[in-house]
Amino acid sequence: MGEDAFTAAEVAAAAVAKWDAMRQEAGRAGDERFQSWYFTTVSGYGDPDTFAFVTFEAAADLTARGRAADAFLLLGWLGEHIGREPGGEVVARTVMALTDTCLTWAVDLETNAHAVRVLRVVVDAVRAPDDVRVERAVCRALSSLGQLSSRHAAVDRAAIEELASLWRELAGRCRGAADPELRGWCAHGMGNEALVLLQADREPAARRLFAAIVEEFAADPPGSSEDVDVWLLRARHAAGVLDRFHLGEPQLKLDYLERQRHWDRRRRFSWRGFVPWLRAGAPRNQMRGLVRRARAEHRKSADAVRSWLCSGEPFVVLLRNFELTERSGTTSFPRDRDDPADHVQVINLSGAGPVLRELSVSVPLVLVASTTAAELELGHDWGQFTAPVRLYLPDETWFDTVSTLLSVADQVVVWAAELTPGLTRELDFLVSERRTEDTLVVLDGVADPLSQVFLPRTGGERLTADHPVLAPFPHVVGAAELAGRRMAECAPLVRVLHRLDRAQEAPLDQRLADISARLA
Repeated sequence: MGEDAFTAAEVAAAAVAKWDAMRQEAGRAGDERFQSWYFTTVSGYGDPDTFAFVTFEAAADLTARGRAADAFLLLGWLGEHIGREPGGEVVARTVMALTDTCLTWAVDLETNAHAVRVLRVVVDAVRAPDDVRVERAVCRALSSLGQLSSRHAAVDRAAIEELASLWRELAGRCRGAADPELRGWCAHGMGNEALVLLQADREPAARRLFAAIVEEFAADPPGSSEDVDVWLLRARHAAGVLDRFHLGEPQLKLDYLERQRHWDRRRRFSWRGFVPWLRAGAPRNQMRGLVRRARAEHRKSADAVRSWLCSGEPFVVLLRNFELTERSGTTSFPRDRDDPADHVQVINLSGAGPVLRELSVSVPLVLVASTTAAELELGHDWGQFTAPVRLYLPDETWFDTVSTLLSVADQVVVWAAELTPGLTRELDFLVSERRTEDTLVVLDGVADPLSQVFLPRTGGERLTADHPVLAPFPHVVGAAELAGRRMAECAPLVRVLHRLDRAQEAPLDQRLADISARLA
């Protein structure tokens, strides 16, 4: 390959230049010509290790030029090529390098999709290898494929089944293996499939898989495989969590939506209201659809929390004054004569909202949703705070559920402007459970004169940093300090992330024992 005369970077640059020339001459057909030339002519010079290194150099060069799609295309071709190589050590190293590169370069939705395709090619290209080193590398690639596939997956039945099938494939690929590392990958696949099924509201199937893990690996010598040890702990722990931690059906208060439906019908079926309604785009009340979505969100969120508890995943509970994001209801304020509707929704945009929203999608976080929100916090996104995991708790049992969550959560964020009776109970509970060091209090003060006109109310006592109720809490920050910043720029939230990382590093048996004790 001319190693004495050319560096790997120079060879890679020359290959990319030839590819560009072929593509310019023949369009996309040039890709096939280049692939044939590169993986027959160029790969024939030198050893396979050097050829793989040059290919990675070419891919890095393409990425540096902003051509990520071409870089991943080249890596996919390398994955196909390496499946035909006879040398086990070279194949294992190349598969490992491809996996690491895909994990590193998958930084957004587009590159994540490219990385998933490359890893799928790699796994399919290397079937039933004789060398255990290769099989270990392929199992790691398949596990990484499952990890990347879960990042941006839609939460629907098809996506859940596709993700579960990846973990099932990993377990099936290693089932019956004697090698300790492969047995670990088998346990890893079975355990992750169980968690995916649990989050898809398929608890019986998840329970069967946890039981199968115990049956399959209970006799393995402790310490022979870290993955086997981890998933045995989780599988034995999961049954107790699923027995003891239950969340019932959600409570939804539909006063606003019912009034909206009433006035929607009046507009559509009256001669005066029909034309304005038509001009407005014929809006229709979505109460039934919103109710279905809210119930599905509640069940999905409950399943997510249960999966975190089964696996020992550290998570955050976020509590807030609901009025910080929205107020809604019916009003007796003088109405428009031509459109005399009596339901009002006021959206509040807090400076702390965007960064707290970033936190909610960056780490496992559960939010107690507002059951009185106009559209159940599922309507149009005006930029107000929301979170993907949220529970719609009944009035009768909300505190029992919240106190349990506060007991088992690793970090707590309290976002408040006033001291309501509910918040007082929650703060008192945190003090009694000695969780104040794990709690960040974000003090806000959203001015809300408009909603006071339409929806007059007597608010709670204004909450300030020097209020006696906050004396036991060492971590209190004003919302203004978070406004306009990214999460990485906010020291109080970075501290939350660091404490989650430390919790993750704690011995798993200790974490699971603590969770079991708090749920008892």
